[in-house]
Amino acid sequence: MSKELTVNGKKKLSTLQKDFSEKFSFLFLAFIETEDKEKTINVQSLDTSKTIMETRIKFSNEEISINGRTLVKNIEKYFFEELGIACQIAVHNYLDQELYFPLGNFNEMSLTKANEWAEEKNCTEITAKKVVEFSGKNVF
Repeated sequence: MSKELTVNGKKKLSTLQKDFSEKFSFLFLAFIETEDKEKTINVQSLDTSKTIMETRIKFSNEEISINGRTLVKNIEKYFFEELGIACQIAVHNYLDQELYFPLGNFNEMSLTKANEWAEEKNCTEITAKKVVEFSGKNVF
């Protein structure tokens, strides 16, 4: 797999999630309903069988490249500000939560550091099977 993931309008959200978790095996890219962006409970997932083009609220000619140096907060900011798609980076099986959205310093970490943090905290790897299980469902 290449060092960077690219995001374009033709890519399905579920494919992007799978590619993301293959690269950062302890992180899950959750696409969520816009009104749930600031919530910590009852967060609803978007329909991840749709493409970015079908889902986005805003149009952007920008193409994003996601790599290990990209900050967690910048991924979330890009999707929301450029495309109008709310997303959060989650970990699996932390603090007795199947999916958990870490706050605070986690958002300031690069994706590589966030992935290392999740591994150190004994979170569970996000397998392709888990991506399918988590995609398009209520996050929590």
